[in-house]
Amino acid sequence: MMKIPMLVLSLIAATLSSSLYGDEVSLPGYLESVRQNHPFFARERISRDIEHQQQQRFLGDEDWVVTANPFYRHEERSWGNAFIAEKENLLSLSVGMERLFWSSGSRVAVAYDYNRLDRRYAPPTGVFDEHAHGVSVTYSVPLLKNKNGILNRLNYDLQAFNIDLADVVALENQEDFLEQNGQLFLDWVFVTEQHRIANNRLYLAEEELQRTEKKRRSFLVAEVDVLRARDAVISAKQGLQRIEAQRKALSAELATQSGDARLYTAEPSFNLYALRALPDMKQALSTLKENSRLLKRIDLRLEQLTHQRTGLENKTKPELDLLLRGGLRSEKSEFSGSIKLDQPQYMVGMNFRYILGQRRAKADVSKTRMQQQQLRFERASIYRQLAASLRNTLVQLNELEGVMALSRQQIDVARQRTAEELRRHNQGRSELTFVIQSRDNEQNAQLNYAENAVSYQRLRLRYAALTDTLMTGVEQ
Repeated sequence: MMKIPMLVLSLIAATLSSSLYGDEVSLPGYLESVRQNHPFFARERISRDIEHQQQQRFLGDEDWVVTANPFYRHEERSWGNAFIAEKENLLSLSVGMERLFWSSGSRVAVAYDYNRLDRRYAPPTGVFDEHAHGVSVTYSVPLLKNKNGILNRLNYDLQAFNIDLADVVALENQEDFLEQNGQLFLDWVFVTEQHRIANNRLYLAEEELQRTEKKRRSFLVAEVDVLRARDAVISAKQGLQRIEAQRKALSAELATQSGDARLYTAEPSFNLYALRALPDMKQALSTLKENSRLLKRIDLRLEQLTHQRTGLENKTKPELDLLLRGGLRSEKSEFSGSIKLDQPQYMVGMNFRYILGQRRAKADVSKTRMQQQQLRFERASIYRQLAASLRNTLVQLNELEGVMALSRQQIDVARQRTAEELRRHNQGRSELTFVIQSRDNEQNAQLNYAENAVSYQRLRLRYAALTDTLMTGVEQ
């Protein structure tokens, strides 16, 4: 398939230009104005940004965390024992920074500790005073559960699917909105064609009235024929005014939806009677499978559940973490001597934890598996509904082509009949009533043709929306 610019609606057969030109408005031009000016589209575009910001908040799990823990304790005892302090003061301060790394699931903590211990004993022991300083680095890394940080970044990864889903949903909502406005545009096209037909009928009625009045002055027809001709003119004017009111109302609605005041006085640039070659059923179904956003939504959700299931299965594994710690420390009775940090310390350890049974984790995995199965059935159901609608639309389009061909034949017959009735009336062989009726029949045949044509164009628009080519402009 070949991509062409957005909103080139070759599928619905009906455009002579791609933007607004003076007093003429094309369907793509109108829809583009709606897309640019209607607040609905601005609202839909924000959906992705909202989901993106929701994802950004999960990045906070990797932020550095600053900690500070000042502490002071005072104790007094009344033992009267030289080996037990009567008074004890402890001043402690611990400050540090720690961070989680998603790439490995590890944690790193850097800390500084200061402690001052002041003890007062009964004589002869006296006073014990100690200052201690220490710096340390602690590193822990998961070896089984949460290996490579799969659980730490799970919410972030799952939210990425929500961003893609928001894009798909927004596009689908926008296309539905454009289809609604496209149908409104076709209403305008139809009522404009009705106006043209009614205006032509009024012209012929007035022409017939002038001819009848002229004949009456020559005593060639009776007065009743003049009255019949006048009645036909009045009826034609009433029909035209009614259609004119509908046309003005639709113009106002279109102008409001598109935010373009020119539509109050513009005319639609649209070939209502144009037909386009239809794709065969196999090609149409292939386009549906490839483009359908409803199916893409299900596929994205299935991918999201698959990723979620991987994380849940990881939760069933035992916790086995490697713990490493190293640092320097010094202790002296004088503060100045305690800041040398000349006493190295290190520690290597393992942390193991396992929940027997794992009922919660296993239930979550089973639930996710069933949700995936449910979505697969839902996808099959949605595709069947879309395929049914598509087949229905294509069948109607094919049948309408035949109906429109019959409508053209009906118009030709009505025109021939009008010409024959007019000839007979001019020869005095029939009444004016038959001429008027014949002209009305001709007008009705033209209206019937227009109704069939607008039904065809509506179905073309529906086909474009069903195959999700209204927004993308995919040429069949």
